[in-house]
Amino acid sequence: MQDQLRTRYELHQVQSGSMPWQQSKGKQVLWIGCSDSDYDELETLGLQPDQVLEYRNLGNMVTDDLSCRATLGYALEQLKIREIVVCGHYGCHIVQGSPNPGLPEPWSKNLDVVRSQHTHRLDQVSGQERDRTMVELNILGQVQNLSQAQNHEVKVFGLVYDRASKTGYQITEAAC
Repeated sequence: MQDQLRTRYELHQVQSGSMPWQQSKGKQVLWIGCSDSDYDELETLGLQPDQVLEYRNLGNMVTDDLSCRATLGYALEQLKIREIVVCGHYGCHIVQGSPNPGLPEPWSKNLDVVRSQHTHRLDQVSGQERDRTMVELNILGQVQNLSQAQNHEVKVFGLVYDRASKTGYQITEAAC
């Protein structure tokens, strides 16, 4: 993980069909989502199945495992995808404000790093708001890591999905 993730970010509601990659016909996006999501965010956000190479794992995290490396390699090298979406969701059972003792490494370690880097921010909120903040910080961290790690000209977008309201929000770093 990056030495210090920024904690200042903004959320902007996403309308169906309004994301930048959706403006060009025939363009595909690599969708990195969470395995415990209920999968309706793709439909709600107006994504067609032929627009998406979908990859889901624990906590929508990009880790150094065979599945993640193979998916990224295939998307970037074979399909020439140049836009990646990291989408987390509120109410996640994996990404929470408090440690999840049943979560294996490397996922638990990644979340522990995010928690320790943002202790000051997370300590300002509690309960559900703490969990929601942790989801947002995890997405922002994954976006930053992917943006810095790729040898390709790749655009990486962060989204958080609110299942209760069926609303997506793009997460971006705030202008300083």
